[in-house]
Amino acid sequence: MKDAILCVDIGTSSLKAALMPDSPKSIAYARANFTEKDESKIAREWVGALKQAVEELKQKSPDTGIEAICISGNGPTVVSNNGLTLLWSKNAPTSVSDKKSIWIPRLDAFRKLHTHHWYESDKIFGTPEYLIYRLTGNAVTILPEERFREIYWTEEQLKAEGFSDDEIKKLPPFVKPGTLAGKITKQAAEETGLLEGTLVFCGAPDFVVALIGTDTLDTGMLCDRSGSSEGLNLCTPIPLNSPNIRTMPSIIPGMWNAAVIIPDTGSRFAIFKQKVEDELKTKITHKKLVAQIVDTPTLENPQILTDEQKKEGLAIIHDVTHQLWAALNILKKASEEAGLPQPRSITVTGGQALNEKWTQIKCDTLCVPFVVTECVDAELAGDNILARISLGYYDSIEEAAFVLVKKSHIYTPAMPADHA
Repeated sequence: MKDAILCVDIGTSSLKAALMPDSPKSIAYARANFTEKDESKIAREWVGALKQAVEELKQKSPDTGIEAICISGNGPTVVSNNGLTLLWSKNAPTSVSDKKSIWIPRLDAFRKLHTHHWYESDKIFGTPEYLIYRLTGNAVTILPEERFREIYWTEEQLKAEGFSDDEIKKLPPFVKPGTLAGKITKQAAEETGLLEGTLVFCGAPDFVVALIGTDTLDTGMLCDRSGSSEGLNLCTPIPLNSPNIRTMPSIIPGMWNAAVIIPDTGSRFAIFKQKVEDELKTKITHKKLVAQIVDTPTLENPQILTDEQKKEGLAIIHDVTHQLWAALNILKKASEEAGLPQPRSITVTGGQALNEKWTQIKCDTLCVPFVVTECVDAELAGDNILARISLGYYDSIEEAAFVLVKKSHIYTPAMPADHA
């Protein structure tokens, strides 16, 4: 029997899971989509989604044993004891004046929107922390690195925004990524099909584990993290200060992450895809849709899009890729002004990385090589790294990433940047 880490990442619309061995490629992968239409109840689906994913993974690889579990997820999402949820993406009112914290405005918004549940709830959780709580009964808050304290909260910040001592006690203590949170309880075992007593480790926020899982951990390393939104993330030894750059600490002490976020690249294309499917009255994959838009029709691949649909699709592709081009140039200019080396390639993560034509289009537009890793769901690779460090397989994140993050394909631009 093979052993693997069950790596779990909770997204906005689905839960992804994989059995990850001590190597770069997963043994098996599963995805469970959420069906709850009311976003405020979505956390109540996470245990059931995990059970669904575990069943699928067992079917795909019945001879693989689960050595431990590691969980990451989106944020800043706020969840109460009973699973009432304020998703990170939902617009919500807040009167918080603190400009450093990304969490205090969301806590305040939850308190305003769901006042009864706020005061009735013993604890308030983030996304991975809520599932960890349901599996182990233990309450924690995962702090990516010490420099994130003010980005999350301090007691002084909370009190300045009107939170009482009793309210502050609702927030579980900070722990580091990779911390052993506890073991699967008897009830959780019955609810998920996991073995009682299995170790459960803390992952980190999804963007942090994605950077680990792409090895974006040293100066000049650049990651394109794509989903409903998209972000170019550059690792730097000093903070980059620019109005268009969001600078946050790296999980690696002394390093920083400079990000340019494009909020709707994936969602724009998803809306267009749904529109095409409705008009054609048939399903079409992301991969086939891109091919239909950019390729000349052939006998093997006849055009099924109308000329108007093709024109609209080309306009979206043009807009999205040029937004990425602009984002890259913002980072390159800031790096040059700071005397830092220019990024030489981009590691791409997310489902779009499996679409060869789409990745090549981005590569050609940005005039930079694009790298796809063995595990394109970098969040799961990052979870694997954190768990294996805690289990004693590796001594550091950098060492583990060097072993467990490997290139599977490199896309070369039609025209290198030096000649563009």
